[in-house]
Order: sequence, then structure tokens, then C-alpha cells
Amino acid sequence: MRTTFILALATIVPIPFEIDQGRAADRLPAFNITQNCNTEAAGSGVGSVPSCVKDENDAKGQLVKSWSAYSASDKRVCVEESTIGGDQSYVELITCLEMASGADFGN
Repeated sequence: MRTTFILALATIVPIPFEIDQGRAADRLPAFNITQNCNTEAAGSGVGSVPSCVKDENDAKGQLVKSWSAYSASDKRVCVEESTIGGDQSYVELITCLEMASGADFGN
């Protein structure tokens, strides 16, 4: 009787982790690109913050247009990779997605 109840409950109660994972893949993540660019410019001494912010905004604009074309699994993996170490980069995210999907780079 107890096993039957648990099995019945398991089929009724959704598992939030799986739902959240799916929803996360539906939305383009919100990155703090100004903070990332400030950190990058301070650490490398190469490049400027305005140039970095422009590159990140350009990449975000491309992602807004193409986000739905990528698979949920590629999005999950690439969002994780593009935020490793606390950095958040749309440039890294779009590069990862293009590589994962085998996108034609204009060649």
C-alpha cells in the first residue's frame, strides 16, 4: 500500500529541477557585461571597457535573434561554460553555441 501511494504521488508531483532546467534553456541569460568587461580590462590590461561592452552587446543582439534555433541541451551546456569562474560573456556563449551546433561561420 505504501509503495503504491509513493508511486502515485511521484506521477502527480512534478520535479522542479527538470522544469527549471527546461525553462532556463528557453530564456537568454541576463549577464552583467559591464562588470565582466571592467574585470577583463583590469586583469589583462589589453582592450578597453567600451570596446568590450560593444562586442558583448553585439553578441547578445545576435543571440536574441537566433536563441530559439539552438537545442536546449546545447544552451544548458554553453550557458554553464560561458559563466565559469564567475565571468559572464555573450561572446563566449555564442561561440560555444555555434561550435556545438556545427553552425556555418560564413564560409
